[in-house]
Amino acid sequence: MSEEKKQIKIEKKERKKRNRIIVNKREIELLNKYYEIDNENRIVTMPLHYEKASDLVNDKIISKDNYLFDYDELTSINEMIKRVPAMYRINIDIQIDDYEDYEPEKLIAGFNDALELNQYNYQRENKWKFLRAGILLIVGLTVLFLVAYAKLNKWFGTSDEADVYSEIFDIIGWVFIWETVTIAFLTPSELGVSSLLFRVRVGRIRFKDIDDKVLVEEVLASQTMKWENERRIEQMSKWSLLLSGIAFVAMGVLGLVTTITSLYEFFTVPDKTSTMVVSYLLIIVLDLILILLQALGGYCALARYIGKRILPKFSFVFSGIMLILIVVSIILAIGDSRAVIKSLFDLAVLLLYLFGLISNIVISKRKQSLNDLISSETTDIKEEKTE
Repeated sequence: MSEEKKQIKIEKKERKKRNRIIVNKREIELLNKYYEIDNENRIVTMPLHYEKASDLVNDKIISKDNYLFDYDELTSINEMIKRVPAMYRINIDIQIDDYEDYEPEKLIAGFNDALELNQYNYQRENKWKFLRAGILLIVGLTVLFLVAYAKLNKWFGTSDEADVYSEIFDIIGWVFIWETVTIAFLTPSELGVSSLLFRVRVGRIRFKDIDDKVLVEEVLASQTMKWENERRIEQMSKWSLLLSGIAFVAMGVLGLVTTITSLYEFFTVPDKTSTMVVSYLLIIVLDLILILLQALGGYCALARYIGKRILPKFSFVFSGIMLILIVVSIILAIGDSRAVIKSLFDLAVLLLYLFGLISNIVISKRKQSLNDLISSETTDIKEEKTE
């Protein structure tokens, strides 16, 4: 099925949904004073007026042949779109008295470019937002783990003052976790909202002259279909890398805290034999190797998530060593249900990481091949023009 047919089906579904929603008649009467409203098809035509074309152009970005639409004007139009009921589609008519030396075709191209750049900025902003949320989650869980351990071992003592200290650190841990939820889920992105509103609600855009003559017209959906949107497999790959990276780092941090606290407990035990000390130190060394591998795994996953290039060989060697250690730990932990569950969790995180890693490598190679093909075609065209 072609993209145009898909878009027509989506629009039909949206029209059916809009028709099922009861409209506030008084609100529509007020809007009808300023906008042209087609109530039957639920379409609002929004007429915008500018004296000069330069008022729409970002004058901070100088280009010989192209004009990028001003971000503040996009934001202003976006705010007007928000005031129109959600069940109405919007057509935008931009009337300009004096086009100066600006071509209408390039103005509408600059409008499309500004919208598309917002979409890519939104994807990049989302990437860093979830990474920050993951780091805050790790800090919060680590603080809560230390508070629980401190309570069990009475590090704060047994007085009322100890309860105060315990409560303070407990609150600090939960604040970090709440910040994670706020950043990841409760704070909407202005770029994301703006991009979504234009993409979903705006039907077409037209540029007119002082005599109300249409100079150029474009259906916005035909442009948004050209945007390089992340496919489902690419989104799954990024989420796999993010979640496995956060899990690896969290396991490494908590493992390090556990190792340090167990060292403290071990050396406070009286009458230790040399055999006990050697075997315990061997366990500590193995734990530290596993923690180091988890830290490296977290770094590799998160680095790939934000777009850094990590050598695949290094990642696969790390994964192989990690897999061997997990399998050995499962065999040695038979009979200890808690240790087996922990090892199985480590295995699940590793498999999640491998899925994200392999899919990311495949997607990156495909994109690189496509970019190389486009570059070669562009070079051939330039050579033909030169000849």
